[in-house]
Amino acid sequence: MKIEVINGNYHYEKKRKRLPDLYAQDINFTLEPGEIMAILGPNGAGKTTMLKCITGLLEWKKGETFIDGKSLATLNRKELWKRVGYVPQAHKMVFGFSVEELVVMGRAPYISTLAQPSAKDLEAAHQALEMVDILHLAKKSCNEISGGELQLALIARTLVSEPEVLILDEPESHLDIQKQIVILQTIKRLSKERGISCIINTHYPNHAFYLADRVLMTAKEKGVIYGKVQEVMTEVRMKEFFGIELKKVIFEEGDYLVETMIPSALGTERNSR
Repeated sequence: MKIEVINGNYHYEKKRKRLPDLYAQDINFTLEPGEIMAILGPNGAGKTTMLKCITGLLEWKKGETFIDGKSLATLNRKELWKRVGYVPQAHKMVFGFSVEELVVMGRAPYISTLAQPSAKDLEAAHQALEMVDILHLAKKSCNEISGGELQLALIARTLVSEPEVLILDEPESHLDIQKQIVILQTIKRLSKERGISCIINTHYPNHAFYLADRVLMTAKEKGVIYGKVQEVMTEVRMKEFFGIELKKVIFEEGDYLVETMIPSALGTERNSR
């Protein structure tokens, strides 16, 4: 699936005119099939709002989203959600669904209104749970699992519909480092092996380096920068958008090349220990 946004912007309503516009300039990007784009920016930058506008959950105040060259506004929503998987930030469930039941809900576009999930639907749910390594939690209540495990279940709920594109809002939030790696590796594998396009909101520059082909960086009262990761995520721009000094470090580990950024403020003086 090819996703394109042309001149997208989300402005505050006139009654709140005293507040600045959410985006300092219009958003334009094209994401080809199988590519991963990271949306990177500090808290309050409007990253979640941007995702919702891209998917049509909110309306752009200006501009529009195109899917395979067709305006999002003209597409049948049920058919669209068979092709697009949206993973929101995890929040604790207030109802006692089991993890298995939560994931089967992702098959809704394929199940008629009065029908019960079939054996095929349950099998697909179990495969999705296994893909994110929490099949052992299938019968657990969503109220009994951790926030990180719930995030994994929400991702499985999205994968169960076999989408062509994944839209993920901070999927690594609430996760310990091991689970973060599971999520990042799963996203990358789905993109490379199945040609799934991905858009991911993240606070972590290192995750953008690992995952993304392209990055869109934004911050309040700043511009919007879009392009290849290595060209956009420079030390100068990271300081401008995040307000801190970050040093880019590149090193090799066996057959792997690792790029990372380290906050200078976390360094310690030599001989201070």
